[in-house]
Amino acid sequence: MSRARKCIQTLLPKYIGVVVSDGYNAYYEFLHRQRCWAHLLREFKDYSKNNNEITIQLERIKLLYEQLKKLKQKPPDKNKIAKVKWQLQDIVTCLKTIKQANGLATLIENGGDDWFTALHYKDVPLENNLAERELRPIVLLRKVIGCYRNEKGKRWIDIVLSVLHTWKLQGKNLFQQLNKVSS
Repeated sequence: MSRARKCIQTLLPKYIGVVVSDGYNAYYEFLHRQRCWAHLLREFKDYSKNNNEITIQLERIKLLYEQLKKLKQKPPDKNKIAKVKWQLQDIVTCLKTIKQANGLATLIENGGDDWFTALHYKDVPLENNLAERELRPIVLLRKVIGCYRNEKGKRWIDIVLSVLHTWKLQGKNLFQQLNKVSS
């Protein structure tokens, strides 16, 4: 019911995998983190409105993101990773010369090496868009379904949809799984 640090610790008490996030500081306790490039690109677009200098850096960050996607397709290469890290740092250096881009430069710097964690883990994406896309239908359904008008109905629908969707992502047969839990 909350994104608070306490809730995350309760849900993932001994999680040792990679957390892909937008940089919310409640995730800083996890050893392995990947910052979301989709969130960064959206932030960049917002900052670049009416600012040609930031727009130039936006084009550079888009090219860098494309390079990262290509790097993800192969085993980690230390030299290539060092090169893309340098490119991101160069973009930050350019952003620091633009008064309106200081917040964006800080956002990138705060991410540190977490922008590149996915390059070391085959199954870790560069962004958390998959999770957000998966939640979208549930959020839209929540807005239109009738039993969501009270807290009990809302909670029931949230739990059922979460379980069904998890089974689907795991490739499990929904009918068989429902039979197991109902008997």
